[in-house]
Amino acid sequence: MGSVAFKRDIVVESEHAEERTYRRGEFDMRMVINRSHLHMRIMDYRSGNYEQKCALLDAMAREEGLRKVFTVVEKQDSNSWRSAGFVREAVFPSFFRTADAYMMSRIYGPDGQPEQVSALKSSTDEQTKFPGRKLRKPDALTLDSVTSERERGEIQEQGGLALRTLPFSRVRPPELAVRGRARKVKPTFVCAEVDDSFAHAMIGFSPVPDSEPSMVLCAYAGNLLISQVLEREIATVFAVSPLDDRWSNELLSGLGFKVTGRLLSHLRVDDPRDGGAPEFTNALLWHRRIAPKKQ
Repeated sequence: MGSVAFKRDIVVESEHAEERTYRRGEFDMRMVINRSHLHMRIMDYRSGNYEQKCALLDAMAREEGLRKVFTVVEKQDSNSWRSAGFVREAVFPSFFRTADAYMMSRIYGPDGQPEQVSALKSSTDEQTKFPGRKLRKPDALTLDSVTSERERGEIQEQGGLALRTLPFSRVRPPELAVRGRARKVKPTFVCAEVDDSFAHAMIGFSPVPDSEPSMVLCAYAGNLLISQVLEREIATVFAVSPLDDRWSNELLSGLGFKVTGRLLSHLRVDDPRDGGAPEFTNALLWHRRIAPKKQ
């Protein structure tokens, strides 16, 4: 397909992400490139042959040095993306309010060429719990909402790889953020990117928990944030964590989330400042319904 010059179509950009549009002929797409993890989400594709779309996205991935391109679609669209070379990775329950969504992905090698991959299978060891105990309230616990948009933006920028799921559908500061502090524990932030039109939200923690005390602090902050999300009449909350991250997975499971899929090479784990070849890990997609289904 040749060179794909679409930099002039950048809508919004930050240090770690760019939101773009691509309108050429029959193609009309919006996309978010997550620089931290070298992946791109495609949205608002209104027309165009799927195989031609795939060729276009392959060219974009090569030019941008991306590891992964994915889209989140309704069931009837997933087969068309699969026929074009995408793999179904996970289910987003009630992503479109009353309809589930499927995450369709395509993985690229270091040479920019698509790789032949299969979806990861689930495992019984994914569902961990707070081990039959009530979490003790941390000493000198304080929780407060971050109301300044500027400060929420700084949290996102400084979080880097920690706020793994944000941005998910747009490049702007998280709509909600809670700061948690306690004695002898590093302060934590939990943030939410909210999509009011579909009544769902993505959440992320910064820094991610790396010990029992930090996990407990994140749990208290997470509970407060989820209550604030519910006040926005949001019904469903999603999160992503590295497959082998013990503390993050225990945190999300304890907060009532359930795993709905495994994501191939979704998160970058090395420090880009080191200058080495990028290293990636698989991830878990988590889901929790926080509002009762309407009868």
